[in-house]
Amino acid sequence: MDTLVMLQSCVITLNDIGAKVKTYADFRKVWAKIDHSVDEQVAFGNLEAGHVIYATIYKVPQMDTRWRVIIGDDAFQITAIDSIERMSPLCKLTIQAIANK
Repeated sequence: MDTLVMLQSCVITLNDIGAKVKTYADFRKVWAKIDHSVDEQVAFGNLEAGHVIYATIYKVPQMDTRWRVIIGDDAFQITAIDSIERMSPLCKLTIQAIANK
């Protein structure tokens, strides 16, 4: 684990007209191991390739897929949280870049 990342928690509230509003707050800086891979698949007869990023961190019990991971100045949404092993203290996050923080 060689990269310091920021985890941001998500709080959903309702505004005056009842619409959901998501706000993000810095939760904690953690060390992560960042891995990259290319996910290839055939869709509609065409080969498509997507860039997939994984971050391995220590488990945070309250974390869910609404949270964000900030690496440097870039924000990433969490698309999956997977345990490495049942009793392991580590988990693997599948993350995807988002346009704005």
